Order: sequence, then structure tokens, then C-alpha cells
Amino acid sequence: MIKIGNIATFLRVTLLAAMLGMVLTACDDEPEFRITGIVDGLGTRHISMIYAADGELHTVTTTAIDGKFSLTGSSRDYTLVELLSPQGKVFSRLLAKNGQNIKCRLDIDDPYKIELKGSKPTEQWAKFLTKNHDLLTDGTGEMINGAIEEYVSANPGNILSSLMLLTMYDATDNESKTSTLFASLDPEARPDKLVAGYRLLLSQNNNAAINTKVKPLTLKNAKDSVERFVPLRTSYTLIYFSSGAKVKPDTINTKILSAYDRYLRRNLRVMEISFANDSAQWRRSIENDTLKWARSWVPGGAASPAFYDLSIPRVPYFILSDSIGNQVYRGSSISIAIDSLDNRLSTKRK
Repeated sequence: MIKIGNIATFLRVTLLAAMLGMVLTACDDEPEFRITGIVDGLGTRHISMIYAADGELHTVTTTAIDGKFSLTGSSRDYTLVELLSPQGKVFSRLLAKNGQNIKCRLDIDDPYKIELKGSKPTEQWAKFLTKNHDLLTDGTGEMINGAIEEYVSANPGNILSSLMLLTMYDATDNESKTSTLFASLDPEARPDKLVAGYRLLLSQNNNAAINTKVKPLTLKNAKDSVERFVPLRTSYTLIYFSSGAKVKPDTINTKILSAYDRYLRRNLRVMEISFANDSAQWRRSIENDTLKWARSWVPGGAASPAFYDLSIPRVPYFILSDSIGNQVYRGSSISIAIDSLDNRLSTKRK
């Protein structure tokens, strides 16, 4: 027989447990997530975030004061959040879902200089970017892919592996291996909604950028003289945005050179624009090259005002422009870019 005192104690414990359960459930069911922090170099300007939830894209904008900001969104499942500068350039990415309060310190000019707290995946993301800062900044695509492959192989149950494959892994001419890596992940580490949301983001970004016309450019070339690009002067221009790292001669350069030699200059012009960290690094990367096309370096890389509207998401990247500045191809595949060119110039070969 249970004594009255024991019954009272039992009821109190049961009530406390129920209340605790309600609190925990409420935390899980909070209708929003919050991202707060400081962005070095932002100052008092607008900052936006864009993310996908429930099959739709959502954009939230606020004004940062001396770099300090607070943004809220709502997604029941993990979603990829992109933070955008006042010019609309993505300068940071993270994972978020309802109930999370993510605190961060970011840099408007350096996507790999990052501090994050608030959830395990975001903290692991910051740790990976910080640890591999130099590699991600100066390494070749092959080196970066290798680091991601190593992480994914060691962490098949971590949703961060999906984030890396979606946003950082170069799948160009490597689709089979990419599929194998995705298939190696545990189902919970590659949720369909996260993948679908990223594709929605990618589609939105590409659609906005592809409708932008390529404007005339005035750049400095490797000989320290002015290099001018005016679409009207040639039928097509292939613009090659490079990383500044040395590229194997049997890959991108060979394919460009083949097309360059096939067509007259009035039909095809090639412009290579380096996004190397500094001009010294760029010059070292081309000092022994004998390539024939125009080569330039731009301070600020993709963040340069000259390329705001083009929204260059990564390097290497290619834009094929016609004579009035329309982008007839944009993407990471030099093979597809050349095929697109050949289809248009097949009747104008030498």
C-alpha cells in the first residue's frame, strides 16, 4: 500500500516531468530560427538571407548597425541559409531549422573566416572552414575535392557531409563519383528537403544572373596594359573566371586552346579573369605560360563591382557571351561551354 506522503512525492515528480516535457516539446516546436552576430567589414548597411522552406524561397532583409545584425526565419527541417551582402553576393552559408538560435562572427570579404555557435552542424561547419582556410582559399579544385571526400567518407551520418557535397564539391566531369559519395551517406544525413531546397536556391540564383547582360569591361592584363572587352567587337566571347592556381595543361587550357585555334578572332575572343587573392599570386601562376588569349586579374574577385550582377558562384566558371552581351551559357563545365560555342559557330570555322 502506497503511503500518502509517497503519493504526494510521486505526483510532484510526475508533474515536474510533464512540465519539463512540455518545455522541451515547445523548444522543438518553436516556429522560427534566429541568426544573430557581427559581420566584419559590413558597417551600417543592408544584409539579407535567402532560404528554402516548404517548397518556396524566402528572403529576409534587415539593416546591420556597425556590422551587428539579427535575422529570423522559419523551417521545420534543416535548410541551407545563404547570407547576402548589400550587393546581393553570397558571403556565408549555414544550416538552420526552427528552435535554433545561431550566433556568428563573419567576414564580408572572406567566406572561410567564420565563427558559429548554436547547433552541432553549424559549429562543425565553422570548424571545417577554419581548419581548411588556406586550402579553400588557395588550393586547386582537386585538392578541395580531396578534403571533402575524406570528410564525407569519415562522416557518412553527418548532415554536414551533404552540405559540403552540395555547396563546395566540384562535380564537373565527375558526376559518377559525386553520385557514389551521396549514395554512401546515411538517409538521415541527406534529407530530400535539404537537397530540394538547395536546388531551388541554385535555380533562383541562376535565373536571376543569366538574364543579366555582360557589360563592357576595362581590365589590366598581364603586361600591365589596358584590356578592354566590348561584346559588339566579336560574335562570341568566352570569359573564363579562374582561381589563380595552376591548372593541369591537359584540362581546361587545352580545351580552350583547341577552340581558340579553330575560329577567327572576329568570331571568338577568350578572356581569362583571375580571382586570385593578390596580383603577385596571379603572376606566379602564369609566369611560364605561353597561352594566347587575354589574361587579367581583378582585385576583390567575385566581389568586384564589375561582376556583382553576374553572380559568379565559384571558380573555375565560364560565361559564353554573344555580341550583344547575352549569356548563351554559364556554368562550371568547359566542355559544355565549348559545345555551345561549336553549335553556334559551326558554319564559321576557318
